[in-house]
Amino acid sequence: MGNNNSTDATDGLTKRQQKFVEELLNPLNRTYVEAYRKAYNPAPESLPKTVRDNASRLRAHSGVVAALEAARVRMERERARDALATRRAVTTALWNEVDTDDSNSSSRVAALRLLGLDAGMFAERQRIEVSEPLPESEADILAAIEETLRGAIADREA
Repeated sequence: MGNNNSTDATDGLTKRQQKFVEELLNPLNRTYVEAYRKAYNPAPESLPKTVRDNASRLRAHSGVVAALEAARVRMERERARDALATRRAVTTALWNEVDTDDSNSSSRVAALRLLGLDAGMFAERQRIEVSEPLPESEADILAAIEETLRGAIADREA
């Protein structure tokens, strides 16, 4: 993937440490202790505290930390690339719908609306209904806020 001068973040890690990193990245493993057990396969008679301590030390190992960070950065870049590719594919499909002679007018309008929304051309409008008259002055507004806060505090203390 990279050039020949770059080093892999797992360079310098043992095979078991590399396996531990892989297991930590596996969404099926809920804890670092589970990842440690899968990577190191400790003896059944190992004390849980010993396993937990070893897993904790391994998780803090500078090489493991670096490998995890590198993997997370790589995964985030892949997610961003996937999202960008999906956006481009959807936009292309929408433009194809607009430009295709076989499209009916409602399909074209729907595609144009989505393209316009994506471009930020349209703002969704919301209607706000007020059940009480709005305060007329800044002092009235501050008094209403203070009353609301006092009520919320009283409710919380009750």
